[in-house]
Amino acid sequence: MSRPARSSVPAAAPLVLLALLTLLATACGNATPPSPEASGGVLAQRGDLRGASYVVGGGPTTPLRLLCQITIAAVQAARGEAEDECGKVGALDVHESTQESDVDTGWASLRTTLPDGTPSPDDAVPPAPPTLAALRALDARHDVAWLDPTTFDGADVVVTRPGTAPDLPGLAALGRFAPVTLCAVPDAVPGSAVAPGTAVLSAGYGFAPVVVGEDANAVLAGVATGRCTAGLVPGDAGRVPALGLVVLPDVRGVLTGPAGPRGYAPVLRAGLLAGHPAMADVLGEVTRRLDGAAMRGMVREVEVDGRDPRDVARRWLVAEGLVAQG
Repeated sequence: MSRPARSSVPAAAPLVLLALLTLLATACGNATPPSPEASGGVLAQRGDLRGASYVVGGGPTTPLRLLCQITIAAVQAARGEAEDECGKVGALDVHESTQESDVDTGWASLRTTLPDGTPSPDDAVPPAPPTLAALRALDARHDVAWLDPTTFDGADVVVTRPGTAPDLPGLAALGRFAPVTLCAVPDAVPGSAVAPGTAVLSAGYGFAPVVVGEDANAVLAGVATGRCTAGLVPGDAGRVPALGLVVLPDVRGVLTGPAGPRGYAPVLRAGLLAGHPAMADVLGEVTRRLDGAAMRGMVREVEVDGRDPRDVARRWLVAEGLVAQG
């Protein structure tokens, strides 16, 4: 009797194949599910963006990345579609042609915007930034629209340890009884019309000359440890709440300066806004709630606590009731 032909496949092959199939099934079962879209909340009632689709940019700074993520969630909550391009400089890309960039929505810091509507290099404050009205008039010819900016005005703030003084006049009065050391970064000494610094604090409140720190982190550390009674730092510095410091109200408004509020403004291609004007209502609901405390809190979560900008942005939207889930 002839023997049956031997298989050319090794006996262990079925076991290997079974193991591979099991591994693949396990991997698929453990795969990260797609991130849910934002929905519900005030924004779902504020505007209807069904049929609208946006490519949203924002960067490179932490505040601009957060605003980019806020925009994406806001559009989704209003039933529109949004594509994440948050690594790109949104305000710059929007000014390019659609052949050069697919980004059509972003944000700009009015504090660091150049007269042509684009952001200044290295986030530097230009000597003569344009007003929002001038930007709108200029960019209307370029098919670019500017919406109303955030409640956060972009101004620097004076911070102290809790209980030091109730406001800037109180801090100035404290100097009549004890030495007051005001610390600031080099760029704020003496300051400028766009970014008023120590000169307006001296003129407006009578503060003595300041101690210059290496950078904002050094100034904040000086305040936290007591080497500085107070410090002049960026208004959206996340280390302010992280160190338990408080912002003293500028009751005379000297730090805003003659240039006026210089917060963050949404900027987008005008054709998209014309097709879906509800976008202005949706983002307006957001900008009205973005004050200095909100900006500092979110920046703190990203830069100090190491959290993802997307998660931070959506937690804030949910906490504000702007989004029900996401």
